Amino acid sequence: MKRFFSKIWGYIIFGIAKFFDVILGGLNKGISFLVNITKRIRNVLAPITIGVLFFSPFLFRLIPIFLWIPLLIIFIFPFLGSGFVSFLEYWKYVLCEFLYDKSEDLIKGTSKGQIFGSYGDKYKKQKAAQEEAERRKKYAEEAAAREKRRQQQQEQWARIFEQFFGGTGSYGPFGGYGTGTGGYGTGTGGYGQARYYNPAADFNQQYRKHCDVLEIPYNTDEYQVKLAYRKKAKEYHPDINKSANATQKFQEISSAYEFLSQENIDRYKRLNNM
Repeated sequence: MKRFFSKIWGYIIFGIAKFFDVILGGLNKGISFLVNITKRIRNVLAPITIGVLFFSPFLFRLIPIFLWIPLLIIFIFPFLGSGFVSFLEYWKYVLCEFLYDKSEDLIKGTSKGQIFGSYGDKYKKQKAAQEEAERRKKYAEEAAAREKRRQQQQEQWARIFEQFFGGTGSYGPFGGYGTGTGGYGTGTGGYGQARYYNPAADFNQQYRKHCDVLEIPYNTDEYQVKLAYRKKAKEYHPDINKSANATQKFQEISSAYEFLSQENIDRYKRLNNM
């Protein structure tokens, strides 16, 4: 008889857990939707508001009082709403998981021995693992995109040198300024004459600039490039470094890595007889 009533009580608790799961889940989705909507509206109104405040601050006095409330809601709600969404997610998990496990114990006659407070720690660990998985996925996507751009850049330079030097392989050495075999012309430089594009000079300039960004010698190799890139990327990645210029610096580091492929390193050495 006791076992029978335990099962009944277990099903009741399961129903309560399901109720909270639906209610808190729906509330969470509703608030998240409102937060996203107000963020979009805020992103549209913010530049306008700043412009009015900067150029004609007296215009704010003309805004009717009844419009101030929705404006304040639009600008404040995204901050408060995001915090409340996190709060709801936490308590939805803790409360519902505890009740689901409790109902399962009563229905099956088992005992997991879990205390209510342990579900908070479990949620935090699960959240941290989820964030880490998302971060790894993001880094993997960035790496794949970076390698794709690296390959595209290598192919682009191969086409440029093919076009200007006819694929003869005799475009160096000339230190960036000599003449080629299939070429791009060698004007005498008189007034009004056309100035011809020198791909070798452009390539050398970009190569040296990217080496300077990674702080590696010009006679480097791909292994040194990868070591320097990993060190610099870890130092300036925007997820780690919160300084104002971190994003720009990281982009420069990524561009340097994309340019300094083994093919471009070999090309630079051929151009400069290294």
